[in-house]
Parts: sequence; C-alpha cells; structure tokens
Amino acid sequence: MKYVLSILSLLLFSSSLLFSGIVPESVRVGRVCVKIEEGSVEEMVSNALKEEFSLSWIEKYCDQSDAFLASYSPLLASLLPMEDVILGEFDGNGIYLYSQKTDDYLYLIIKEGKIIALQKK
Repeated sequence: MKYVLSILSLLLFSSSLLFSGIVPESVRVGRVCVKIEEGSVEEMVSNALKEEFSLSWIEKYCDQSDAFLASYSPLLASLLPMEDVILGEFDGNGIYLYSQKTDDYLYLIIKEGKIIALQKK
C-alpha cells in the first residue's frame, strides 16, 4: 500500500511540474501575458490602456511624430481607456490585445519602449 501511495504521489508531483510551465494561448492574441514584470513592454502597454487619451498620454507612451498623431489620434481617443483587456506577450515587434468589453482587437507596434504604430483588426 505504501508503494502504491508513493507512486501516486510521485505521479501527481511530476504532473504538476509539467503543467506549471504551460502558458495559455488565445486565438486572438497568441500567448497570453499572465505575469506582467516591472519595466516590461507589457507593463507599459497595460498602463497605457488604462488611461484616457491626452497630450500627456502621447508624451508618455508613443512616438510624437505628426504622422502618428494625424493617423491614430481619433482612433485612440475613441478606444481609451480600455477595459477587460486580454494582453498578449511582446513578440519583439509588438503586442496583440483584445478588449472583451468592446470587442476591439489591436496590434500595437513597439520600438524602443514607445508605441510607433497600431493596427485595428
């Protein structure tokens, strides 16, 4: 009996180790960001999405070129702040995100810690 319990305990322990490294995936955003680390791109985007669109938002989070402002200001003003967001992991170029509340689906292109472009899907 002790042998059976030992084997069962070992199986439970090993299976918990195997599944602890699994990251959830979403059809919309790919690998879901489950842990936001301080100073990460994911943290910057998460903070940006919670704020109202304003001049200080532009200065803090994005490229301040005239082309960016002309292209994206109306869209960002209508979207921000966003709620109930599923945030993907930074893929080296940008981040996919999806608002469950409004059904908005975006890809933010990030360069040097700033949003330089976005695509609404």
